[in-house]
Order: sequence, then structure tokens, then C-alpha cells
Amino acid sequence: MNQQIERTWQQANRRAVIELFKKTSHEKARRILALGHRPIVIGGCGRSGTTLLLSLLSCHPKIFAIDIETVALCPDGYGADGMYNKSPDLTVPFRLEKIYHYLAEQAIPASCTRWCEKTPRNVFYFDRILRHFGDRVRLIHIVRDGRDVITSIHPGHGKKFWVPPERWIMDVAAGRQMESHSQILTIRYEDLVREYEIIMRRICAFLDEEFAPEFLTYPHSARIKESGAWFNPAQAANDKSIGRWREEKFKDTVEALLREPLALELLRHYGYM
Repeated sequence: MNQQIERTWQQANRRAVIELFKKTSHEKARRILALGHRPIVIGGCGRSGTTLLLSLLSCHPKIFAIDIETVALCPDGYGADGMYNKSPDLTVPFRLEKIYHYLAEQAIPASCTRWCEKTPRNVFYFDRILRHFGDRVRLIHIVRDGRDVITSIHPGHGKKFWVPPERWIMDVAAGRQMESHSQILTIRYEDLVREYEIIMRRICAFLDEEFAPEFLTYPHSARIKESGAWFNPAQAANDKSIGRWREEKFKDTVEALLREPLALELLRHYGYM
């Protein structure tokens, strides 16, 4: 790594910590820094269940789930228009102050020992996140059948499909490159909703946390029950949207994805074909 880039990152991190101590009491600042000792980071293509996973993890009494996409760990992941940046600049320093400032405004339960941040584009920065936090961090990559992803409509954008085929390919391929790392867990959306307790127990084991009984009373026990990514408030995990792509009205959209050789490879790799 370029030494100048490394120095720039270190300086940015120091400034973030200094700003935190200026913004809040020393006691709370130390508490916030302690929460970041073993962070959890979620990434994956949009419309793949990243928000659902964050909401589920918000049930755990030791995990403080951050209910906004801070973009702190993927600072160049999105363009000026808010849409994804096709060529993110991986040399831009993290914006940890975004996480610190958010946490400084929250009433954090005493039981919480770590924070969890979800921004889909984190998936492009997994390598950098690992280098920054070392063996303390755990990352979860959630994957969903690309045919369902590209036919998913975002609540805030009318009838427009949110994820074009090339984005699904790019995002999932980025996560696949890192999937063999011991600090990264890849899960499929379909398994999460169909084998809910099994997958949540697997996630807890990966995070080195006990399985919390609160998971069995979701969504009642969740701290995050609403999101701009959902049409309705949180619901019990279900598979109602799986296989939506088979509807005739999505034929042309799905065929556009299937014409891409890398899409076919990824669909096969993750067991969708």
C-alpha cells in the first residue's frame, strides 16, 4: 500500500476520534469506541436482504444495530446523485466520524457490546475493512437470486426496478472474491427466510455470540422495525417474494441478466441454477 495513502487514512481516523471527544462526554466517547472494538459489518447488493438482516440482528441484546446507512466504510461507494459508483475509489479514507456522531446521539442499552453497520456497498470495501479493524471485525455478505433482485422495486422509486443486471453482477462478484476469508460469512437470503433459526444460529456462532431467544419473537423484539427500503413494517421472515422473477411480465428483464456469462456463473456458484 502507498505509504502516503496509509498516512492519510491514519490522520483521518485520528481526527474522527478527536471530533468524537469534542462532541460528547469523555465517558460516552469511550463507550462508543469500545462498541467499535468488535464491529459487525453487513454488505451485499441492494434489494438482497441487507436491511432484513440488520433488523434481525437488532434483536440481540449485545448488538447495537445502526438504523441508517452511514456510508462510513464505503465513502466513495455512491455517486453525487446517490446512485452507486461503478468505479469506487478505494483510496478514500473511511468516515468513521459518521458512525461516531450517530452513536453519540443514541441511547445505547447497557447490554450492548458492539455495533453493527449496514450499507450495501460495504461489499466493495471488505478487504479494506479487514485491514483497518484486523481480527476484531466480522463481515456478513448476503446474496440473493439475481433474477429476484433485478425485478425488485424500491418503495421510494415508484415502478422503477432498483438494481440493473450489471450492478447485481458487479456487487456479488466483489463479495465472492472475499468469501474464503475466515472473518467473512456468506449467507443466502433464501436460506435466511426459509431456515430462519438454523441460519441465525449459524450467524451467532460466526459472531461468537450466544443465540438470543429474542430472535424467536421477531419482529416484536427488534429495535429496527421500519425502513425506507420496505413497503411495510417488519414482518416475520417469509419466502413470499422468492421466485417472483418467474412472472411473465419480468421475462425481458430476466433474459437481460441471463445473457451475461458472469451472471450465469454467479447464479450457478450460489446454487440458483
